[in-house]
Amino acid sequence: MKTNLPNRRTSFPTRFHSPNELGNSFYGGFALLEIILAMALFSIVAVGMTRALDQIAQTTKSSRQEAQVLRVLESVLSEVAHQPELKPRSISFPKTSDGIDSSASIEKVRLFTQDKAELDKMFRIRAEAWLAEGSSKRQLKRQMETYVYSPASP
Repeated sequence: MKTNLPNRRTSFPTRFHSPNELGNSFYGGFALLEIILAMALFSIVAVGMTRALDQIAQTTKSSRQEAQVLRVLESVLSEVAHQPELKPRSISFPKTSDGIDSSASIEKVRLFTQDKAELDKMFRIRAEAWLAEGSSKRQLKRQMETYVYSPASP
């Protein structure tokens, strides 16, 4: 049976006429190369995702710790400011269960109006809270201060 197909040149070597005639080692080498490239690409993506998840975990931990420190700081400032009588002194508070230390200081201040009249019985309260890591290292430290009028104070 004769066919009238024109003579065409292919990019394949002339000795191979169909893919079935190629040896297994020729296609096996390409399959192995494809598998190695796929595994390399997967490992690069996996390492990148692991690093991203680790960074997210560290950021979340840092945000949570800062929120805890600020909560303790607001509590200390509120507790000291609402005392019925203020006296200049420093106060240390016990460490919380989260490992947050805090302290406050009360100072009598001299404030004046625009008419040069002194505002009597004014106090500045400065509070500090920090997350202690190790013996004396302060990892995260925040401060707040406020001015309070205390008519019952000396």
